[in-house]
Amino acid sequence: MSNAWDKLLAQNESVANAEETIETTVVIYSPSSRTLHQFTTICFPEGTSPALDTNLINYATIGWTSDLDQQYTLDVYTVIKNSTGTLDLLRPFLQKPTSKVHWLILLDWSLNDQKLWLSELFGTFNKIKQLNDNNDLSVWCLNSSEIFNLQRNTTAWQSAHIDFILQTLRSFCHFNESSLIYVDEDSIEEEEEETQKLRYQEILKRIIEGKDMKRYIEMVKRSRIVMPKGCDSIGLIKTIDERFEPSEVGDGQFVDKYTDFVPAMDAIRDNGKPCNDLDKLHPLSSFQVDIQEELGKMFIKHRESSKV
Repeated sequence: MSNAWDKLLAQNESVANAEETIETTVVIYSPSSRTLHQFTTICFPEGTSPALDTNLINYATIGWTSDLDQQYTLDVYTVIKNSTGTLDLLRPFLQKPTSKVHWLILLDWSLNDQKLWLSELFGTFNKIKQLNDNNDLSVWCLNSSEIFNLQRNTTAWQSAHIDFILQTLRSFCHFNESSLIYVDEDSIEEEEEETQKLRYQEILKRIIEGKDMKRYIEMVKRSRIVMPKGCDSIGLIKTIDERFEPSEVGDGQFVDKYTDFVPAMDAIRDNGKPCNDLDKLHPLSSFQVDIQEELGKMFIKHRESSKV
């Protein structure tokens, strides 16, 4: 597979006033700085990750040339989740009319917070709709190879839990018109690491460019699931376990069912009980950052990149 990113332009350097330049906005919403760094290292071109790293919020401009020689300019915002109101920090930057915003919502199998995923996704998607009315959303589950470690090294996790989470995520994305991608960083014998990265980079590019992704669909390998928007169905989801009812995922009672069934790890327990309060899990003080200072840096970067 050719490297579709090989014409990446330098950080914060505008694409040289090329004709028919397509400008778009990307927001990466991550549960941790480490998860963000891992995602940008895998799914973005080499050298991009440092420009997008952050402890709270960051901004950079990235450009590339598509396979059809179309020039793209991406305004990329990276946000680390530390409270239920973190996304509100983006409000000043999304106020003016803009093209479609591509939201990349990151989950991380290695954080052992799977019990919270569904309630957090509902909260995140609802907040996104309040911030912008022209959105394209995708959910990216990093470190999906951890699935096998959970089953091998713990007694709490069984294949039924893995399948239940997968059916829940696929149902959520199906009814919310979103793509679902499991990112497995572990290479396999017939696939070199660089080729694997290029595959994820190509998937991301196709999502942003709105290209057909049917050739990338993967429903069998549990650590490498790829289900593009519009390609899933209730029937396909039920092939994993026909007892599962995808239409119930949108019901408030299902969130309780999900929380009760998915195993909890000690790291996300509060006095022996599952903790569903995101503010307690990710307290703002633990990041030790000056929000006003970070936003000030963002405005400077944003202003500089907007100069002709």
